[in-house]
Amino acid sequence: MDRESAAKEIARLRAEITRHNELYYKKAAPVISDGGYDALERELRDLESRYPDLAVADSPTGEVGSDRDANFPSVAHSRPMLSLQNSYELSEVEAFDQRVRKELGRTGESGDPVYSLEPKMDGVALAVRYLDGKLFVGLTRGDGRQGDDVTGNARTIGDIPLELGPDWQDAFPEAGVRMFEARGEAFLTLSRFRALNGEREAAGLDVLANPRNATAGTLKTLDSNEVRRRGLSVFFYQLFPLDPEDLQTREGLPFFEDHFAEMKALGALGLPVNPFLKKASQLIEIETNLEELEGERAGLDYQIDGAVIKVSDHASQVRLGSTAKAPRWGLAFKFAAEEAVTYLREITLQVGRTGVITPVAELDPVELAGTKVSRATLHNWAEMERKDIRVGDQVVVVKGGDIIPKVLRVLTEQRTGEETPLPAPEVCPVCGGATGQQEGEVALRCLNPLCPAVVAGRLRHFASRNACDIEGLGGRSIDLFLELGLISGPADLFELQRSVLAALPGWGEKSADRLLAGMNRAKVRPWSAKIFALGIPQVGVTTALTLARHYPNIELLIQAEVEDLADLPDIGPIVGETVVSFLASQKGAKLVDDLRQTGFFLTEELLPPPERDLTGETWFAGKVFVLTGTLQNMKRADAKAAIERLGGKVTGSISKRTDALVAGEKSGSKLAKAEKLEIEILDEEKFRELLAEAGETATEDDD
Repeated sequence: MDRESAAKEIARLRAEITRHNELYYKKAAPVISDGGYDALERELRDLESRYPDLAVADSPTGEVGSDRDANFPSVAHSRPMLSLQNSYELSEVEAFDQRVRKELGRTGESGDPVYSLEPKMDGVALAVRYLDGKLFVGLTRGDGRQGDDVTGNARTIGDIPLELGPDWQDAFPEAGVRMFEARGEAFLTLSRFRALNGEREAAGLDVLANPRNATAGTLKTLDSNEVRRRGLSVFFYQLFPLDPEDLQTREGLPFFEDHFAEMKALGALGLPVNPFLKKASQLIEIETNLEELEGERAGLDYQIDGAVIKVSDHASQVRLGSTAKAPRWGLAFKFAAEEAVTYLREITLQVGRTGVITPVAELDPVELAGTKVSRATLHNWAEMERKDIRVGDQVVVVKGGDIIPKVLRVLTEQRTGEETPLPAPEVCPVCGGATGQQEGEVALRCLNPLCPAVVAGRLRHFASRNACDIEGLGGRSIDLFLELGLISGPADLFELQRSVLAALPGWGEKSADRLLAGMNRAKVRPWSAKIFALGIPQVGVTTALTLARHYPNIELLIQAEVEDLADLPDIGPIVGETVVSFLASQKGAKLVDDLRQTGFFLTEELLPPPERDLTGETWFAGKVFVLTGTLQNMKRADAKAAIERLGGKVTGSISKRTDALVAGEKSGSKLAKAEKLEIEILDEEKFRELLAEAGETATEDDD
């Protein structure tokens, strides 16, 4: 692969990984297994190492995925909240052990390292802080440096005590501890998950997809009473003291001698810990413990997807250190996805909000990864042909990474000759309209924009949690409204009458009032959520937030040009073209105009104003900046915020319209391009001097 091809592939991989990060962390709706995601990351990491000049500081290979949510205030973590490196083969565990021994000097007769081994929960990271024995903060992982403040929701989790017993300080080996932080994993037990879905089915609501996604959505629910009703659980696995003055961990070695002492202290504090905790020093012991845990997996009332292997001794952890993304003293070993054999009774067709027609396998129900599976996606007809999937087959079903069920393979040796393939439809199964494929795509689409399935999909998206978050508007209600002709698009939802709603089958005055209250709240949702609600192709939560920051109302967004959008972070020319085309299309323009008439778009949808208005008075005002490389004394996010407060604009790529490049250490191709275009280049020292002259105090990076 030559350099030009590598650059294109790197850009593709970064965009793909970023998309999956958003689906996993922000939407809690992953569409790829952990193994598939890790394969993309390994491919990108390999290309970046072969072409170091193409590497960038903000590559997804060096950053923790973010679940930050604009609906919750952000709080800085006391120490970075990192992820673990994943492994899938025992050979990778052996390589980890050899590296640890080498770096710690544990070879020959110098002694074996001691490892701890415990279940890897398939849940959501949660940190809690206590001051003088009382819970006062609950945080999600966020981006690893800052988390979302979910204290109100954390207080409703029954496993987390609001106040510790009078002798809580006895759990610590040193006296004088007033504040500490415990980190763990929130989750839904399988029994509670099944009960919730039973309740939702009885109420006519859509069922929850799986326990992990349900947990993520629950923690980000704005109604703490609903969080309490959901009944989350938690296991803790890390404990350290904090200085009440600056909320940072103490200098020097960690507080506990090793992980086993740490876990014992958590239990003494009344914080729940997983009962499976093993010790190992040799690879054969690790392998035995892994086999034991995998054997227990099927009988657990919660989902695990592997095991966490850690160097237990905390002094050794400090010596081994961490990368920007993961500690070097720990490893996550992922178990193989669970499989089951079942009968494929028929293949049905689903039409999504963008018109894509997806074949779905209807299966004899089978228990898999803690849930009953009766359907599995077949993706598209090219995939069905590749696997030779036919109605009547005995198939092996898998939940890759315990996410979405899919048909792994066909047991062709069990065929009787009665099995039949399903040809691709020439007309839409819902509206009877023509089908077709867009250039470069394998997906088959319904080409009718008024197809009822397409309309219903758009309405579900409009009402979803990250969009308008309309309480009381589930999929069944949308289908009912469409069937009765009450609505044909999102704007019609705002015209629904209380008397009409209350008279519907299964409804009543309370249900009607609940929906109407939800519609009123939709009008005051954050501007970025309204952009996301429009359903613009390729515009996810993160992209919508970027657009909201640069275009404070719908009129300005409609006037945006592709060239301007392409310079924005996380967007680029392809997404920019999609945004402009959608808003200029007949469908997009009508959607915006209809919503405008309901009052959905306020006259001016502005983000909070800057702390002080220096626009027009500083050297930065009106200029376009690009940041690249690593800044030693301040965070990139702080540098960007400072520029914007002073009236400047920060974009993600170099162009002729760029006024200055702020270049930190290990600057790559952006620096070379800036030099070629003769763009002004600022090193960190000069950049900080200009900030100071403009009256902006640069933030020191303590991490």
